[in-house]
Amino acid sequence: MTISFNNIPDAVRTPNVYTEIDNSRALGNRLVQNPHKALIVAQRTTEGSVEPLVLTAITNNNLADGYFGPGSQLARMCAVFKSNNPNTELWAVALSDEAAGIKASCVIRTSVALSATGGSCSGGGTYFLLVNGVKCYTAMTSGWSTADANSAIIAKINADSTLPVVASTIATSAVCITAVNKGEAGNYIDVRANYYMGQSDPACFVDSAQITAMAGGTTNSDLGDAWAVIDNERFNYIIQPYVDAANLTEIETELEDRFGPMINLQGHGFAALRGTAASCTTLGNTRNSPHNTIMGCYDSPTDPAEWAASLGAVAAWNLNNDPARPLQFLKLKGVLAPPVANRFTRSERDTLLYDGIATYYVDPGGYVLIERCITTYQLNAVGIADPSYLDIQTLATLGEIRDQFLIRMTNRFIIPRYKLADDGYPVQPGAYIVTPATVRQECISLFTALRDDGLVENLDDFIENLIVERNQTDVNRVDVLLPPDLVNQFRVLASTIRFIL
Repeated sequence: MTISFNNIPDAVRTPNVYTEIDNSRALGNRLVQNPHKALIVAQRTTEGSVEPLVLTAITNNNLADGYFGPGSQLARMCAVFKSNNPNTELWAVALSDEAAGIKASCVIRTSVALSATGGSCSGGGTYFLLVNGVKCYTAMTSGWSTADANSAIIAKINADSTLPVVASTIATSAVCITAVNKGEAGNYIDVRANYYMGQSDPACFVDSAQITAMAGGTTNSDLGDAWAVIDNERFNYIIQPYVDAANLTEIETELEDRFGPMINLQGHGFAALRGTAASCTTLGNTRNSPHNTIMGCYDSPTDPAEWAASLGAVAAWNLNNDPARPLQFLKLKGVLAPPVANRFTRSERDTLLYDGIATYYVDPGGYVLIERCITTYQLNAVGIADPSYLDIQTLATLGEIRDQFLIRMTNRFIIPRYKLADDGYPVQPGAYIVTPATVRQECISLFTALRDDGLVENLDDFIENLIVERNQTDVNRVDVLLPPDLVNQFRVLASTIRFIL
């Protein structure tokens, strides 16, 4: 019997006891902890201390405002992510506003009732204003003019630098609210009053204040600018604020490349859309990527960029813990539900789930929960319906299996520099020689551990259909066909009651 050594030469003559350390079997049949990383790509403001296109670690919730400018897309998304998931390693890449872009804006028009002497506010009250779901409640004081009321609203909004807007006066009877970032995404920022039950405009307003929707924002930044920055970095989750066709194509293409076998950087995208059921369906039917998730969130007071950050954060934590376990009914912190009248019905949500749009559910307490987190993949290459990558758990589980297979085989055979021989070769104990049969046994051992971890089932079928063979043209290569049966998710329980009187 000949034992192979890496560092002790056979010809040594100097007396001593020499011992080398070999970790190729150190892990036994255990799976390896595989911590994930998340990335957010979005726009900064010029107040941020970190320049554009610099990969930056976000280690706590207080850094993003200083790094990227308070109120910026990126700072807000980082804050929401950290509030939902303080544990997953988070990185960020800031984009500049596009030079040709325009900032979205809206107008609030107020008119106070006149006192008997005219020209001033008759009575007080509170104006219950929400900007991006954040309370900007403003007390009205008896004796104020319309200009006074507007000035108070402006001061209240501008006192909170974390808001995605700034306010200014455009006339004595109007407040102008302008997004801090340029681009179409600013059109989705919500400004509304009296969101909560029992709220109404103050008595001193002649009529309800008129608020136009945010509009006029054009030209989002280009996600493609970030890819060179993260070229060789693995991020399991990439969250971004855009749903325009150009940027969705950018991220889908990048994620497809990253998931490929020769790159294997993994990665799943998250975005959200503020739109009616019909507009969500329209967008969903234009996409077809197993690597991207878009959630519809019509009429929420919270910016869809923050919905995306919340969804990505919750998914990152839970899929890293167990990639096969469903995400249904997990809470999304930091986002407000739409009013009851504008929440998607069950039938609308069911339609969305056939059109590539992930859905939410609002519990009796008004909290937003994930209902079903799907990808936008719907059709195969020839346009036939294909549910194989419908649920995010499928590729998450396959990604974990691929990682564990890579770790096991590289540690066991590739790094220790094994030689390769045909089955039947008389491999002596301790020799660095492997055969296809040895690789097969290692595959079975690994998938037994994956079965025990709840990621695959029907191990006997796996073993029966497993193929491990030496490549016919490259004598230094082993080819393996792995046929795992993935564990599924328990989503629907159907029953019938056949009663007797």
